[in-house]
Amino acid sequence: MRRMTAAAATVAVAALVLSGCSAAAPHGDGRGVEGYVEPGGGAAGRVRTAVDRGARVIGVDGAGLSDDGTHLLATSGDVGHLVGVAAHAGARTEVLFSNYSSTIGDFSPEGATALLSSSANRQRVVGELVDLAARLGTDGVQIDLESMRSRDRADLVTFTRELRAAVRDRLGDDAEVSIAMMASTDPAEYRARGYDLSGLAPHLDRTVLMTYDQHGPWSGPGTVGALPWTRKAVRTAIAGGLPTDRIDVGVAGYGYAWGPGAGSAPIPAARAAVMAGDRAEWSDRTGEWSATLDDGQQLHWSDDRSYAARRDLAQELGVHGVAMWSLNLSALPER
Repeated sequence: MRRMTAAAATVAVAALVLSGCSAAAPHGDGRGVEGYVEPGGGAAGRVRTAVDRGARVIGVDGAGLSDDGTHLLATSGDVGHLVGVAAHAGARTEVLFSNYSSTIGDFSPEGATALLSSSANRQRVVGELVDLAARLGTDGVQIDLESMRSRDRADLVTFTRELRAAVRDRLGDDAEVSIAMMASTDPAEYRARGYDLSGLAPHLDRTVLMTYDQHGPWSGPGTVGALPWTRKAVRTAIAGGLPTDRIDVGVAGYGYAWGPGAGSAPIPAARAAVMAGDRAEWSDRTGEWSATLDDGQQLHWSDDRSYAARRDLAQELGVHGVAMWSLNLSALPER
């Protein structure tokens, strides 16, 4: 999942102003909704709005792995506040655990390998995660280890099994362990990214396929997560062994710009629409918007209409539901 810079968070708040912005759903009906949130100005209000609009789970980004893979970093006090807000509003909650490194400004493959390949590191981090979840009062933990490598596959399965056993033991049989997984349409790429789909499946209560960031600042201009690509990625994951009724389709609440003066941070959907003006073009095929500006910048973004198309896709495929990244960038659309 893409983290925001402080500047991007400020833009997100402005865009939300412009836009006016329980128990989990039964498996396999496409109605489950998760909204992700990062600590920051106005986040609590966006959580309340999301739950009011149907979010059944709120994932709070808050547990970071040290660069050397040996322990958790200190957690912001805002994380506990957001968990409390979500729970009070009636949603289940989970804390996100990631290998995002502020040192390199991206997810760290080395940090993930250092954690996963060491039984001592796994034991320490699992214990710290369970302690954190208990202290925060969450209903579970979501693994968000990204940019892993093929060598990490077996160790990720071991870590997931160990974490789930510890979570259930400490938080109760209803507590869950889920994973946010980088999406692909190629079975070999899932393996190359460190995912043993059939091996992970028995130890996960839910998998969020991050069917966004198909294109970004690291690539040429293109869709954030086109519908045909999303459909194929989900079907590839199912064929690889993930249970259909435990999959959530990832939905972007943002876009990107390419070209002169374009930055690398995600652009909130409402902001992208303002930038595009009457140049905005909708595609029924991709389920996204695009525009070419006077200065040559190219925009692609996903908004409320895109979200609705992916809710329909989730129901068509018979998966659990959808998960939107992130509430900081765009408000969860109304039902």
